[in-house]
Amino acid sequence: GLGTAVVDGVLHRLVGEKRITQGEFRPDATGSEWCDTEVLRRLRRRSLAAARHDVEPVSTSTLGRFLPDWHHLGHGPGGTALYGLDGVAAVTEQLAGVPVPASALEPLILAPRVRDYSPALLDELMSNGEVLWSGAGSISGKDGWVSLHPVDAAPLTLAPPTEIEMSGIHRAILDALAGGGAFFFRQLTDAVCALESSATDSTTASALWDLVWSGHIAGDTLAPLRALIGDTSRATPAHRAPRRAPRARMYRAPRPLLPTRTGPPTVSGRWALLPERETDATIRAHATAELLLD
Repeated sequence: GLGTAVVDGVLHRLVGEKRITQGEFRPDATGSEWCDTEVLRRLRRRSLAAARHDVEPVSTSTLGRFLPDWHHLGHGPGGTALYGLDGVAAVTEQLAGVPVPASALEPLILAPRVRDYSPALLDELMSNGEVLWSGAGSISGKDGWVSLHPVDAAPLTLAPPTEIEMSGIHRAILDALAGGGAFFFRQLTDAVCALESSATDSTTASALWDLVWSGHIAGDTLAPLRALIGDTSRATPAHRAPRRAPRARMYRAPRPLLPTRTGPPTVSGRWALLPERETDATIRAHATAELLLD
């Protein structure tokens, strides 16, 4: 029964006295709304308490139930199965830059997460230029820490190279690759020998892996890394499945060894310098924080 002008005047006077508040308080509100100031404070306190409750830390047991599904390892209601190239790419994004033992990368990290995993899937992503790998330190004579990186994020997820004692062959390899592009091992040795006369295939291969483990260079697939891990002439890797005794076979005359232009399997494929790292510490810290939160 009150006139609009009368009510409007009283409302504005109460606003001036801070007894009520004018605004648009509901998500779908249009135009002016009015609320008692103390009621509005109570609503805001309760809304903030509800928001804080949503981000409270959970118990370790809750986290333990959550993580296997988050990493696509469990079969719980929150788990989703990963398959094929998209599955390998998803795992690479989730574990970008995380160092793991090379001997554990495929059997213990990728295969349990991607249901139909095969080495060809990872190699295809690498040869397509979507994923790259890097070394992050040697563990033993034939095993070391490696990490995977989506190419677009590699400048942020690649760790800085570690310092090693550089010989003339090490420097010759880096100089040969400094012009850009990727070199097959034979092309690389030819270029290295032109710069360092004392270089041989074996010394170049050894120096090549020194530069891999220190995070300077990498290959275009994991084939040479698999060959290195499977090379029984070196020390035992950190993670290795037990081997069964071979079945007896009929004797066959060994094939004659043919000369090769590609080098041994442990240096197969093409080799190149890893991308330049992002040098801004703030940008790197921000990217690392986002990865950890994800």
